[in-house]
Amino acid sequence: MTRRKILALLAFFACISAMYALAERQTRKMQAAGAELSIDWDAVVDDPAERLEISWMSIPRFPTAREGTWIEKRLEARFNVDFKPLFTSHFAYMRRRPLVFAGGNVPDLFYAGDPVVVQKDAHHGYALPIPYEVIQKHAPNYVRYLNEYAPSAWLYAYWKGDNYGIPTWGSSLGYPVPGIWRMDWLRNVGIDKVPETLDEMYTALWKFRHEDPDGNGIQDTYGMCPNAQAWFNVFGSVFGAYGIVPHGWMLRDGAVVWGGTRPEAKEILGLLRKWYVDGLIDPDFAIGQIKSSPIPYQKFVSGKTGYLFSHGGYSSFDQYNKASLVSVIAELQPGAEVVVGPFPAGPEGIRGARVWSTAAHVFVFGKQVAAAPEKVVRMLKIFEALAVEEKLFVEVRMGQRGVHWEFDAERGLYHLPPYDDRNVASKHLTTLSVDGPGGFFAPCGVRPAIADKYLPTAMLQHRERYQRTEWAQAGLFGKPDVVPSSIKHLRDLRNLQMTVYAEIIRGERDIDYFDDFVAEWTERGGAEMTQEAREIYKVREEIYRKVGVVQRFTGR
Repeated sequence: MTRRKILALLAFFACISAMYALAERQTRKMQAAGAELSIDWDAVVDDPAERLEISWMSIPRFPTAREGTWIEKRLEARFNVDFKPLFTSHFAYMRRRPLVFAGGNVPDLFYAGDPVVVQKDAHHGYALPIPYEVIQKHAPNYVRYLNEYAPSAWLYAYWKGDNYGIPTWGSSLGYPVPGIWRMDWLRNVGIDKVPETLDEMYTALWKFRHEDPDGNGIQDTYGMCPNAQAWFNVFGSVFGAYGIVPHGWMLRDGAVVWGGTRPEAKEILGLLRKWYVDGLIDPDFAIGQIKSSPIPYQKFVSGKTGYLFSHGGYSSFDQYNKASLVSVIAELQPGAEVVVGPFPAGPEGIRGARVWSTAAHVFVFGKQVAAAPEKVVRMLKIFEALAVEEKLFVEVRMGQRGVHWEFDAERGLYHLPPYDDRNVASKHLTTLSVDGPGGFFAPCGVRPAIADKYLPTAMLQHRERYQRTEWAQAGLFGKPDVVPSSIKHLRDLRNLQMTVYAEIIRGERDIDYFDDFVAEWTERGGAEMTQEAREIYKVREEIYRKVGVVQRFTGR
């Protein structure tokens, strides 16, 4: 190594050390300030005539947007606010945000995508605790809808006895996504209907491998090729047929357990191993290195596999979108017929697949807002209005009707040119759909009764037929990282589980090695996580009592 390279490397490490030192000093400073923090919330007054300046780092999906969009001005005028929006990409959110916060540049309100992020922000002293009573007082209807649609979201904002920020929901997140089949392949191998059970699924996939469904005289097709790296939905409908959420917490016999260590999971792995030995599963299923690997999708649209997990949503069949799956496969495989496959029923008639749950994210207030708590009240009023007022929500989510979007029953709400270009829409803060949790200034979800009014009739029919919410399996808490020690253990244990599962399916490990995996999982942090999960389950009951939750999710 040259002297110049050595000096450059030393300078780089010195820079990194300086940043971490700054982060540590800032953390100690903010924690010291937090120790003296005390707000008399009953005395906080928000004068609507006073214009408040509020910096806001919202959902990191609009990196090309600029301050002053029509949507921003609409909300500012209504609530007498001067927003200072901080637009960022998801990459910048993940990589740069921690350093920016450590340097003291914490926004007044900021997005926390997962419970573990909230916990870190609270630990480092960046976040301001907001009592449940304050949210209930200034956003009572918002709380009511959150309790109805996504009560577990309250756990996403919980850390060491306090609530941090405003949890959100996204109703569309509760619709499970089934798989899709090549119907022409099914007919070519003598099957006239889409498989509806695991046994029927096995038969069809076996024939796809051994009976030349594409008619080219070569054994070059497989039944399916899932992505083993996509922990959140790999073999989703197969695990769902046994009622198991393999990467989530579940309730069994009154106890909180990790789904991936259950005896049923071992039985499922035994089934999948047989499928692999019989040639139903493409060997490439385990080579994807990232969760968004395109290999399964590419193999399906190119005619190498006949079944694809988790692509049976309405958007895959959108004839107006040239990038939809049916549009792509029609171009690559003329004559191909693609149909939605119902979730296959398991031995006990269970069917379904994992969903993230309708709980979405959390919006956290920076600790410095303690000096101006009226900003909290103003933002709660905004969230309340977005939850109650349909016209306001749609405008802040989608823009101005007749300019940014229009509506008809066949297409639902659709963008007008030039906003039908995704990049243009993002620049102006309009989102892909009024449904879901994806707006910058309207990040909370919309009530299903309102969302359904703006969706295509065919999409509503598709959901009713193929994506019923009773088939959704969210686990006990939704996102598994509500458990505090997940910061230490979850990623490592997740990698262990994915590796062992793939090895068992491929025959590199005996099926009884599953028991060794459970022991190792427990020893490497699983026991600690499980104990905390059981404590969180008790905490959930207390939180639900405080905020008035009546309807509750089950453990499946």
